[in-house]
Amino acid sequence: MIRQQQAVRVRHVGVGVDRSRAGWAALAWACEEAELDPAVRLTVCHSERHGYLVDLQRLEATDPVVARRIHTSQDRLGARRVELELSPDDPVKALLALADRADLLVVGAHAGDDPLHRSTAARVAAHATTPIVVVRPVRHPAYAPFAGHIVVGVDGSPTSRAALWFAFEHAQRQRLPLAAIHVTDALPGDFWFDDRLLETHFTAEPAPLALLADEVEPIAAHFPDVLVKRAACRGTPAEGLRRAATGAYLLAVGRYGHRIPAALRLGSVSQALVRDAGCVVAVVP
Repeated sequence: MIRQQQAVRVRHVGVGVDRSRAGWAALAWACEEAELDPAVRLTVCHSERHGYLVDLQRLEATDPVVARRIHTSQDRLGARRVELELSPDDPVKALLALADRADLLVVGAHAGDDPLHRSTAARVAAHATTPIVVVRPVRHPAYAPFAGHIVVGVDGSPTSRAALWFAFEHAQRQRLPLAAIHVTDALPGDFWFDDRLLETHFTAEPAPLALLADEVEPIAAHFPDVLVKRAACRGTPAEGLRRAATGAYLLAVGRYGHRIPAALRLGSVSQALVRDAGCVVAVVP
């Protein structure tokens, strides 16, 4: 039996911003999330390891490009809804402090980042107690089976179940379809089922069908307006989810809890997807 989780209404979005393209992409994504509800407020965090930032006026003098981006966000959402935090601390420390107060934290990831356990995005995702959305500039293909969907990995574990709840909640807010994906190497090919059209597409009857139904249907009952597709993909979990999420609006994956060392909380699948998935990735503790 799947225990019902309480839906988390996003009221406070935090975002880390630096001078990179990934930082601007993270800020744009966070603003789009905040636009869904006029009650949502946005906190923009900018950190300088050796800086002495005090306020926006000082930032305008020392880093006018970042200041201009923040002003653009205030113009887009309204100045009262956008807060600015300037910190001389290490970026990871500053972002984790913000994550403790936010419902959702958005960070950028750069192409060619250090090995994942050393990157800012991965260190924040491993320690934070709130869902972390990792954004990088990506090119969307002209066609992909789940382009524009909220894609979520499902394996029957409590961690994937948390990601499933997050994915449904986000799909409902964004009014986007959801694709629940189970990956296994026991399939001769890929398979998908469209709940809206009641169409099944497969080359051989897949064993994971029962698992997907058991995991997805009890949660989907709480989100009747979300269009759902269930898919079984062949391959390793990281490879299958990366392929399924091509062109997706968001890919959600679960993360282990705080009772194990931080170095082990991001499993190999989450690490691989945060590092090089071709879409925005949400890591859900």
